[in-house]
Amino acid sequence: MVHNSFMKIILSLIVFINVIGIAYGQEKRVFNFNSEEVPYYLSANFKLNGFSVIPNLNAKIIIVNNHENLLYASDSIKISKKKIVKKDYLLYYYLTLPKLDSETEYLDFLRLFIEENYHQDVFNRNTISVDFEQKTNPFSCESLDDINTFIAEVLVTENSSLLNCDKSYVSTKKIRKEKLKTSMTYESIRFISEAEKLREDFKLLKSLSKWENTFFVSLELGRYKISKKQRTAFDEETLVDFYDLKTAWNIDVGNMFSEKIGGFLNVGFSFKKEEEINRNGSNIRVTGNGAGVIKTGLGVKYIPFIKNRWSLHADLAIGRLNATAGSGSGNVNISTGNNSINLEKRTEKSRYLDFSLGSNYRLGSIVFLTSNLQYSIINFENNIGSVSGLSGYSINIGLGFSF
Repeated sequence: MVHNSFMKIILSLIVFINVIGIAYGQEKRVFNFNSEEVPYYLSANFKLNGFSVIPNLNAKIIIVNNHENLLYASDSIKISKKKIVKKDYLLYYYLTLPKLDSETEYLDFLRLFIEENYHQDVFNRNTISVDFEQKTNPFSCESLDDINTFIAEVLVTENSSLLNCDKSYVSTKKIRKEKLKTSMTYESIRFISEAEKLREDFKLLKSLSKWENTFFVSLELGRYKISKKQRTAFDEETLVDFYDLKTAWNIDVGNMFSEKIGGFLNVGFSFKKEEEINRNGSNIRVTGNGAGVIKTGLGVKYIPFIKNRWSLHADLAIGRLNATAGSGSGNVNISTGNNSINLEKRTEKSRYLDFSLGSNYRLGSIVFLTSNLQYSIINFENNIGSVSGLSGYSINIGLGFSF
């Protein structure tokens, strides 16, 4: 009882601190780039409201030195005690650049960073500026024209080599210029209703691309093709040919431990039955044969690529498989009640290894479509059903649910 009350107090304090931080001009966020989480702070010279958005404000990105504290740096922006008009409202994004391999990657980082925050804060993309507070920056003169397509002004230190690039949009803080604009023109959103819709659509899209800590269930129907190398002489004992098994079902139930790695339980089955009934007066003769396969195992899932609703994945599963083949015949006499039944049945067990490459497409926050190309390795100790194993490939499509 005491423990539960203590936990409620802690949670309440966390929520209270977050709300106070947003209300008084600061909000901590995380930007994911190349599977790396980059923390940053949003500050403003006015009181932020986390529940609504003011569109078309000016924005500024401030690159902080690696050894500096981000929270301390962002706290340097103070909310004006005097009332300021909307045109003087300014959003500040404080972050430390991650260590990347090339100027192209840094360009992509800034471009995607601006795009993600635009969909949250709906600022004016034509006037955004970047301030390199650190003495060095990762760009050369050759990259500046690319930067200028999405950043209007680049502020550098007085000894920066970029000042020698002869670009009007590169300057120091001491040099005041008229408001600059990006070389590419972006459409502005001026109405709050449009801005809120853009933000909500973005939140939905982000939720659709999230897999971390989700529980998932998928049901797939596949077209199976056994390798010709597995064929043997026709099984005269059971009168079954596993090569005729064309349809396979798979059920996966699992959990994503992170955005890329997950585990699952795999259950699969396939079956086929044929029977023939002949009547001759009061005598009925039934003949038939059947084949069935059921497998259960464990697997790992790897998701290397996620883009909005789409994700690509690779799965590896290993487990046990049971294959059964049988045939039979029977005679029933309705008049006398006499009957006779003859059955032939064989079973083989084996391990299986499945490797698949596939994709998922989210229809909503819960339902997704899934498809994959799967290759299976299955070899029997003894021949059964006219095959020595069930190695082969299948093409599968299905429906999934994630929670």
